[in-house]
Amino acid sequence: MSEGKKNRRDFIKGSAAAGLTALISGTALSKSEVLAADGDNAKKALLMDNSLCIECQACRVACQNENEIDVEYSFIKFISNEVGEYPEVEYQLRRKSCMHCPDAPCIAACPVDALSEGKGQFTVIDAEECIVCGRCQEICPFEVPEMGEERMYKCDACQHLLAEDKEPACVNTCIAYALDFGDYEDMLEKGQERVDELKENHPEANLYTADYSEGEYGLLLILKTAPENLDLV
Repeated sequence: MSEGKKNRRDFIKGSAAAGLTALISGTALSKSEVLAADGDNAKKALLMDNSLCIECQACRVACQNENEIDVEYSFIKFISNEVGEYPEVEYQLRRKSCMHCPDAPCIAACPVDALSEGKGQFTVIDAEECIVCGRCQEICPFEVPEMGEERMYKCDACQHLLAEDKEPACVNTCIAYALDFGDYEDMLEKGQERVDELKENHPEANLYTADYSEGEYGLLLILKTAPENLDLV
């Protein structure tokens, strides 16, 4: 097992415990935690049904345009793999973007506080503060941050649209209706219901990371195959 996968598995298993440790130790509340306590920053989530995705890239293009990202970078990528043995081979894919981890390690690692929790409790970056040191990239258990010349690139769930009570650009662009957005518990329920349907024909179907961690991740992935087949643990 690669070091990256070992770190990812350890992080997923420990994410729930980390929050409890911080509470017990009396760690000061961040601004986002205060907002959440006041009910002004409810937990939201993106739900990606990879069983419906046709990899048309419309979500990636919409994200690129909405966030004015340089063409050589992208907040959304795709990981694909052929699973099984001939003649029973299936093409499987998943979205690769920020998982918006609970107690995100990148936030703690950033030496200039360029990363924080934003609206919906998504992990966001202040591009003007970023010094491109690469520490977030090194510590990310999902190997998501992409370093540019002047800033790091990753999904922030279109914070400017959330501030206007709109959905992230990728969601309302998906022609296959593979993307959804809303309150975390609603997305969790929808995801679990869809996985139950898929298991009739795909026994390995799962909701990642909810089926593997008690932590509340801001991106939930509906997969037809085991996570390790798509470079996840």
